[in-house]
Amino acid sequence: MVLNKVREVLVMKAIQVSARVDQSIKESAQKVFERQGLDMATAIKMFITKTAYEQQIPLSVQESNKHAYPDDWFSEQRIANRDEITRLAFEKSPIQDLDLSKKEDREEFMQ
Repeated sequence: MVLNKVREVLVMKAIQVSARVDQSIKESAQKVFERQGLDMATAIKMFITKTAYEQQIPLSVQESNKHAYPDDWFSEQRIANRDEITRLAFEKSPIQDLDLSKKEDREEFMQ
């Protein structure tokens, strides 16, 4: 009888949750999740679970009349430009030549 009660507690009944989101925002978010090794469902479950455990929304929600990002912030061209800038920064960075396991390279890095 006790074992049955334990089983009841351990078995969670999953329900389906759905929401409508602008397709471009969904696709942009999906790219971010994929870079983190997550799928959309897992990311949403994480958000809902964290909200339930902490009893608060786990992000800053403020009223504002301005947009957080320019209208074209997530355009294909802007994303490509940001990716290219990141690639060039790493490619041209002198840090690529340092071996941070060596004391002299760590000292040079910290200067």
